[in-house]
Amino acid sequence: MLRRAARRKDTTSQAKRQDTEDAEEHTEGPQKVLRTFQDKKTWKAARKAKEESALEELVLGIQRREEEPIDRLEDAEEQSEEGSDDDVDSLGVTDTREAPWVDDDDDSRTRVEKTSDIPSWAQTSRGRKREHESDDDSDEELLQHTGDLLAESSALPRGNINVKRCSDVNKTYPHQGPVRTVEFHPSAQVCLTAAQDVLGLFQIDGRNNPKIQTLHLQKFPIRTARFSTCGREVVLASATRWFFVYDMIAGKVIKIPKIRGVDNASLPRFEISPDGKFLLFLGKNGFMHLLSAKTKECVSSLKMNSDVSAATFSRDSRHLYSVGDAGEVYVWDVGTRDCIHKFVDDGCTHATTISLSHNSKYLATGSQSGVVNIYDAQHAAASSYPKPLKALLNLTTPVTQTCFNHSGEVMAMCSSEVFKAARLVHLPTLSVFSNFPEADSTVKCVQCLDFSPHSGYLAMGNNQGRALLYRIKHYKDF
Repeated sequence: MLRRAARRKDTTSQAKRQDTEDAEEHTEGPQKVLRTFQDKKTWKAARKAKEESALEELVLGIQRREEEPIDRLEDAEEQSEEGSDDDVDSLGVTDTREAPWVDDDDDSRTRVEKTSDIPSWAQTSRGRKREHESDDDSDEELLQHTGDLLAESSALPRGNINVKRCSDVNKTYPHQGPVRTVEFHPSAQVCLTAAQDVLGLFQIDGRNNPKIQTLHLQKFPIRTARFSTCGREVVLASATRWFFVYDMIAGKVIKIPKIRGVDNASLPRFEISPDGKFLLFLGKNGFMHLLSAKTKECVSSLKMNSDVSAATFSRDSRHLYSVGDAGEVYVWDVGTRDCIHKFVDDGCTHATTISLSHNSKYLATGSQSGVVNIYDAQHAAASSYPKPLKALLNLTTPVTQTCFNHSGEVMAMCSSEVFKAARLVHLPTLSVFSNFPEADSTVKCVQCLDFSPHSGYLAMGNNQGRALLYRIKHYKDF
């Protein structure tokens, strides 16, 4: 009896322990899943916060790295051919700052330092530690005082242009359709690309061009994308009544609904004034709608006597130039919204593009026939029938875009309808560089193009989703 009672007691104790373990296991399972979910959610939030923090550091408050009119890396390469590695180090070429490009043949290339919080492209020049500060300070001061003079005295030669093919801008994230827009950030080493419903932001180093961010906008095939003048926003337009603004600081996409007072069902093209005050949307029937860049509300509408094809602001944002299918150029006073001048584009019956050089010296118009006229802007503003300085006949299909570099020495032009229809023009002599794009089979049909802020790079988007990148070696700054 005693043995039987003891066995029953042991069995009861084991059953209770088993029930307790099962209960703990069932309780621990959901808690473990919950902890795993929370850990993933926390990790994603931390990752997003880090990306937004880096992007904020890039766009806000970070001054562009000091311009170096002399490429230290190229100097180091030349000196290394004459002396030993020890000699190179003693000359202070181990400056930790990066050049805005990387050459394959540069043996003394500066390596990119990986950081745990903010990537190197988002750091200030002040925040980077410099080696041999006492040795470099005098050299830096000399470069800062003489850089502008050296740059001005070095004129871009005609004939052949010294360019080097680099890795694609969007090497890490190729698009699936034609690249509609490629544009460099106004102050950071960043470039945007837009194709179909995807916007890409890339850090430009000339070698890897790592992806910073991509933005997908469902059912919104992007036709035009532009950085705001301050560089904090990206404005995106499509063949719709509404458009989007991507606030890079807040990490938010803001939909701007139908513009009040504007009846157009499609507003795929726009321009941003250099002073950052206005957005200009090109509508139908000759209408152009001027919006406040701050409130995104229409403040005025301008009208041509023909359909508007393209428009561009003067550098000081006081004037606006527009062209249409009647072969006339309109000049507008942005302040009064009045048309103050109009002239006939020589030999043109249907204009497709217009652009003004940064120094306001040259005005270029492209036509349906492929002819690009280059005018003296001051002379064109005073005559109703000005003669162009040069009529370029290198393109034979409708001109898609013309674009000037920062110094007014080079103009790029392209047509999207045929292969390799892209040319670079030497403006001082009004002649086309004979070696571009040469036999580069990757060029395909060029849809868009842009120069970096100081012409160190040229980017061209093609019809196969690639944004080609070229380094123009004459210019030492990004």
